[in-house]
Amino acid sequence: MLQAHNLRVNALETPSGLNGESPRFSWSVSGKAKRQEACRVVVSSNRHLAMNGTADIWDSGKREGDWPGLVWDGAPPQSDCVFWWSVCLWDENGDSAGFSEPANFFTGLNREDWSAEWIARYFVLPAGREVPQGNRYDNRYQARPADYLRRAVVLPEKPVRVRAYVSALGLYELSVNGKRIGDYVMAPGWTDYHQRAEYQSFDITDSFQEGENVIGAILGEGWYSGRIGHNQRRAGNHYGGRPSFLCQLSLEYADGRRETVVTDEQWQTAQGPILYSDFLAGEAYDARLEIAGWDKPGFDASNWQPVEVFTPDPAAPHLDAQRVQPAREVARFDGRFLHEKDGARIYDFSQNLAGYAKLRVQAEAGTVFRLRFAERLTDDGALYLDNMRYAVNEDIYIAKGEGEETFKPRFTFRGFQYASLTIEGAISAEPKLCAIAIQTDTPATGKIETGNALVNQLLSNIVWGQRGNFLSVPTDCPQRDERYGWTADAQVFWRTAGYNMDVEAFLNKWMEDLIDGQAPQGAFPDVAPTKPLNPYRLTPQPGAPGWGDGPIIMAWQHYLRYGDHQFLSRAYEHLVAWMDYIEEANPDGIRRNRNNNNYGDWLNVGPKTDPFLVASAYWIYISDLMAKIAGAIGRTSARWEVLSKRLRNAFCEEFCDGMGRLSSNTQTAYLLALDFEILPEDIRPAAAQHLENLFENAGWHLQTGFLGVRHVCPVVANHISAEKAVDLLLKESYPSWGFSIRHGATTIWERWDGWTPEDGFQSPNMNSFNHYAYGSVGEWIWSRLAGIDWCEIGPGYRHLTMKPVFDKRIGHVKARYHARTGTIESQWQFDGSTGQWSITIPPGVSATVTMPENVTALRHDGEPVADAVMHLSSGTHRLTFAVAG
Repeated sequence: MLQAHNLRVNALETPSGLNGESPRFSWSVSGKAKRQEACRVVVSSNRHLAMNGTADIWDSGKREGDWPGLVWDGAPPQSDCVFWWSVCLWDENGDSAGFSEPANFFTGLNREDWSAEWIARYFVLPAGREVPQGNRYDNRYQARPADYLRRAVVLPEKPVRVRAYVSALGLYELSVNGKRIGDYVMAPGWTDYHQRAEYQSFDITDSFQEGENVIGAILGEGWYSGRIGHNQRRAGNHYGGRPSFLCQLSLEYADGRRETVVTDEQWQTAQGPILYSDFLAGEAYDARLEIAGWDKPGFDASNWQPVEVFTPDPAAPHLDAQRVQPAREVARFDGRFLHEKDGARIYDFSQNLAGYAKLRVQAEAGTVFRLRFAERLTDDGALYLDNMRYAVNEDIYIAKGEGEETFKPRFTFRGFQYASLTIEGAISAEPKLCAIAIQTDTPATGKIETGNALVNQLLSNIVWGQRGNFLSVPTDCPQRDERYGWTADAQVFWRTAGYNMDVEAFLNKWMEDLIDGQAPQGAFPDVAPTKPLNPYRLTPQPGAPGWGDGPIIMAWQHYLRYGDHQFLSRAYEHLVAWMDYIEEANPDGIRRNRNNNNYGDWLNVGPKTDPFLVASAYWIYISDLMAKIAGAIGRTSARWEVLSKRLRNAFCEEFCDGMGRLSSNTQTAYLLALDFEILPEDIRPAAAQHLENLFENAGWHLQTGFLGVRHVCPVVANHISAEKAVDLLLKESYPSWGFSIRHGATTIWERWDGWTPEDGFQSPNMNSFNHYAYGSVGEWIWSRLAGIDWCEIGPGYRHLTMKPVFDKRIGHVKARYHARTGTIESQWQFDGSTGQWSITIPPGVSATVTMPENVTALRHDGEPVADAVMHLSSGTHRLTFAVAG
């Protein structure tokens, strides 16, 4: 019998709200049966009813089908409610294990349900009000102090239900009666605040009591009015001049009475120990200014300032429930003291990460602790800070002198592996440091290990590059004054990202940012949320080839990984608008115009590829994808098929001599032409030979940039040899993946030559050591070394393509991937010239297995197999094979 697990609504374990959409229920399947034949979803008002299969809200009824998911098709659910749901499955024999463990979801607030108002501190206080003494602050970086907000509410009795809906233009931390609510960090996340802000919802029933209750919030600048990017002409105020707060509480009592508490003019504000907190400047905290009991009942707030009911300019943004998992603290690393350098203690946390440090000290009041952060050390053991550009990344803690004190910042983060600590004053114990990694808490979906230490470190570096850059949006780097959501970096990495983590909800959210940033002419932006250029309006930077193409590429990959037709339908007209934007300007089929900042094969080493060739190749690729997308959602694909044929002809006339030689004689030119299947089949072998010659001339080293690197191992394995692809994977000399690992990398570098023994550090103008784009090789490790790959005939991993590469240098592979449909496992190892491969396929899933050409004998579950291609159904399969050579 079958069991449903990993229950999700709108791709989230517990969504904060539905944003007017119908709930999309999904689950994974496990068990001994072959497939799901039918399902039934019940939605109930409480957990007990759902567990027993009793639906007092909505019942799908028994529905035939093998897809692990369905969409609510009843009347829209009521807002401001929590519902419980469960699913019952039937297998091919008509047997059922009953209803699953229930899960819940919140419907959130509709836009018309909001009565809360945005509140903020006054720029200038009303007449007769002065800032209380004690709230002075160090304005060293022109960053602002955090705002403390409070509201006291007297309740006649304890409520039976309290739900909080909270957002900020900036960042917030919520508390009730002195207790922090939730474990989110950097909430509510980054959006184009002129168009849309996301809110979170919390069940805070247990935090309330009869009598006085105090709702507290601390408010920071964050992405809204703090420093982001590298626009030093306007160091802050990108979206607005001050952060603001929004909160609405729904209270329900035992007799059914309801009450609403909202942000309005009854709230009060003050400034306290957070002198400033900014992404690029860092945070300064004076513990002597802490306000004891400020968010608890009984506190005297008579000298606190009034808040201003605030209307954001140019208009209040739409409020959407959070579409993605919140950011959280996900890992900790103790600092290891290395040495002293120029009066500073230097610590190593062993892992490059994005986050902040927690400091534990015992010191006299007024002792100042200064922390600086870096990804690397210089040759003489100091922090390497030149690549931070204008990012200061300094935290300052001023002790209050009351025993052991701890500090960690609330509203800043940065990328680092090392820290320096300087102390001004007297201490009574050695400080202790630990690094805390934060990320949008996307669930891990894949676990893989091999018998090769270099490959294992590369896999770890890829994962940590993703962890450090998937924070609300997929940023390019977490350390310097940039941290933008660059679209090309994301699209080349997206397939790899989905193996490591569940990125379904992440792209659901980021696609909204991409659409928000789309220009009226159809141009997608280079970065999303769009790059802030002035305080009142965000002007998108139109996308370059490979950058603006990203939404199409990621949309198709999203569909293949998760099988979500609705996502494609939602995005389709926006994708068409981008295609129109390109086609209108390039009637001859060569992409020369509207290329904007035509970056080409960004940061390649060696010969440069003609950027117009790269642009035209990408145009063909996205035209092919548009035909597939149209077909998947029942639209006509004829326009795109005709366009693809025309563009291929134009490409071959412009860039190819008809014998397989390209006008741009570079690795990337041939990689794109072969992987995008642009060239006629009869000349592809000749093109592959030219590519092989280029690799030979480069000593089998990489010369590609961001756009070329993703295609290296797939094309080499398919058109030259799998052995050569593994050669490239295992190379340790410069430039290669292994070169950075040999020199201590724990994440992926932005540049192949970020540091070399001969030249030291690259230009500090652009030299990140946590930049995931070159980690796109991860998809090949998963799809070919582990043999776990999707298939277009069965999106959502309903059907698998398994074409393993067995190489004794790898030793063994153990991979487990939690796909949309269930858990897939692939394990192989060698015993002399013989190998064993175990495959586990979840119920309802099938696989086409193609063995490598060097396999000379094959047995499946003990029986000999003559054909190198096998078709497997669900269950565990064991193959024994012999390899020539």
